Amino acid sequence: MNNASFHKFKKSRECNRICKESVKCSIIFLPPCSCDLNPIEKFWANMKRGIECNILNFNALFDAISWFFKISNST
Repeated sequence: MNNASFHKFKKSRECNRICKESVKCSIIFLPPCSCDLNPIEKFWANMKRGIECNILNFNALFDAISWFFKISNST
C-alpha cells in the first residue's frame, strides 16, 4: 500500500491483522514518495502528458479528457 492517509485507518490495520492470521501474508507500505512503484502514478503522468500535447485541439478540458479515454461527448 502507499502511504495514503486512509490506508492507516483502524479498519485498514485490522484488515492487515486478519490477513496475517488467516493466510499468513502481510501487507507492507511503500516507501514515501515511491511514485515509480505505484502504477496509477504512471497512468496519471501519461494522461497529463497526452492532454498537454493535444490541449489546443479542444475547446474544454472535459473534451480533452473524454478524448483521452476515447469517450464520445454526448452534449
